Amino acid sequence: MNIEEFFERIRRELRRIWREIEEEMEEETRPMWDTSGRLEPLVSIDRRPDKYIVLIDLPYADLKSLAVEIKGRRVKIECRLSCEIKFDKWSAYRETVFDRYYTEFTLPEDAETNRAVIEKDETRKIIRISVPRKPLY
Repeated sequence: MNIEEFFERIRRELRRIWREIEEEMEEETRPMWDTSGRLEPLVSIDRRPDKYIVLIDLPYADLKSLAVEIKGRRVKIECRLSCEIKFDKWSAYRETVFDRYYTEFTLPEDAETNRAVIEKDETRKIIRISVPRKPLY
């Protein structure tokens, strides 16, 4: 590998990292609920050398109704709550009854989503998605 190829590889990696930062910033500015009764669950993505571990926290969820859809790098998750929740003390959402979780997010470019493995923890109400990463070379 010559020096130009080396620097081009670094530039590509820096562009990829910057896109990920922009996507995270965009997703963090969205509200975690809306007046249609949807709550957004907490989602964390742990980058490991060989894979991504995505954890989705769904307290009070009915995991029998869980729907996970992965198209390309886009992941959509929907799940009904085991009982409706109403936040009486919140003035803006006083009349809203929440009955389900819904979220969408994009995985990094090197995620091999066609090999994703989805696991449910019924007791802790946590979904774990393991997504292998494409090798760099």
